Amino acid sequence: MRLSLPLLLLTLLLCTCDFDSYRSQKTVGPLPALGTAVIPVRYAEFNDLAPLFHQDSDTTYLINFWATWCQPCREEIRLLEELAKEEHAKPMEIVLVSLDQKEAAIESIPAFLEANGPNLRSVILTDTSDAVWGPTIDRVWSGSLPTTIIYRGELRYVYRRAFNTFADLDRAVEPLMK
Repeated sequence: MRLSLPLLLLTLLLCTCDFDSYRSQKTVGPLPALGTAVIPVRYAEFNDLAPLFHQDSDTTYLINFWATWCQPCREEIRLLEELAKEEHAKPMEIVLVSLDQKEAAIESIPAFLEANGPNLRSVILTDTSDAVWGPTIDRVWSGSLPTTIIYRGELRYVYRRAFNTFADLDRAVEPLMK
């Protein structure tokens, strides 16, 4: 029986891939410090925050990238706050990651979150090299906001758009809460 050249190449490629190397590239470690709405933790280097994206536990992580200048982001925070108040079958951690760079915007974050998302964990990431770190969390990272990563263990969903309704957000989280 003859194999076609493309099929043979694909078979060789699949057999030689080191799937464990993907796992070893991930920065696995203890959960980094996560601030509150009133006292967000600031990270200047993505590597210090990287373990947040690779926790291997029964907890579902919803990580929302946003900025104060992004109107859809600001509107979405109320939905995330509502989700944080819901009871779920499995534990869930919602973390806001502000990508604001201007000091005035960064200083306005606590007041905004206290009014709109007081129960949400919050960090500020000022590392501007998202062309480098972005693909480590989303293979097609474009930097568009809002972007939300929802994961538990190896199951991961990336939403490169705003959630416009609570039902839309709840449907996105549901598969990871079973």
